[in-house]
Order: sequence, then structure tokens, then C-alpha cells
Amino acid sequence: MMRCGNYVGMLLLDLRKAFNTVNHDILTSKLQCMGFSNLALKWFLSYLTDRTQVCDVEVTLSEPQSIVCGVPQGSILGPLLFLLYINDMSAVVHCKLLLYADDSALLVPGCNVRDIKNTLGAELESVNQWLIDNKLSMHLGKTEPILFGTKRKLAKSNVLKVIYLSLA
Repeated sequence: MMRCGNYVGMLLLDLRKAFNTVNHDILTSKLQCMGFSNLALKWFLSYLTDRTQVCDVEVTLSEPQSIVCGVPQGSILGPLLFLLYINDMSAVVHCKLLLYADDSALLVPGCNVRDIKNTLGAELESVNQWLIDNKLSMHLGKTEPILFGTKRKLAKSNVLKVIYLSLA
């Protein structure tokens, strides 16, 4: 990705409570668009709905709380369902997007840091709007930019700081 000794900017995205905030209706709609049968959709809805959880503190159990969104953490299907949920995020970005469970990264090659910064900023705004539309949110305090380049190039550049205009 890094050509001719230029730069690559990477933005590591941190999603806030990603597995806990998956909207079941949106997930079902996405699975339907992917070609899942009605029988499979009903099974997934059955798997995701009417779930409760309790909190165990020492020997005291809390009252059961209904789970109205999210995918079961610690399950085999949880990460897979989450990846299916965010798979169409790639439709809103024009750069390389890496997805691994609830971790995502945007990669932008460029000849200068300013262009990379501007491109990553625009891509971040697109991703943020996609997250809002899909009932997810980004943890901006944990979202980190990284700049890759040759030792000589990096010595001449300023630190890459993507401006989170209108996102905070």
C-alpha cells in the first residue's frame, strides 16, 4: 500500500459497546438482504429475542433484566452476527477498510500528510453517519490515528491528528 516511500495513514476505530448495541430489526433486515431464508431469519430472531440476564455479586443475584438489543457475548454466533451487521460499512468508505470482530481500521495511502488527514477526516464522517444510521456509536477517545512511512519521511512530517469536526 505504501508506494515510492510515501505515507499510509491508519485510523483505528473503537466502537462503543459494539456487541451490546446491535439492533435486532436492522440485523434481520441485513440478513434478509444477504439472502437468508425466512426460516433462518425466524431462527435468528428466536435466538436473539426474549433473553434475560442477571448480575451475580458475591452471593446476591439481581432481578432478571430483559435484553432488547445486542448479540450474545462469549457465544460462537456473537462475533459472526456482528460482522454480518457491520459488513455493509464498506459501502460508505472509499479507502481500505479492515474489519475484525468489533475492531475496524481505515487505511489511506498518500503523498503528503495533509491529504491523508483530509481523506481520513472525510472517511471518518462517512463511517460515523453509517454508525448513527445503524444504531452504533464510536468511542472517539479510543479511536487512534497512526502514520506509517519511511524513517526519513516521518522525521519531516507533523504528527497525524485527524480532526473530529462535528463528531464529538
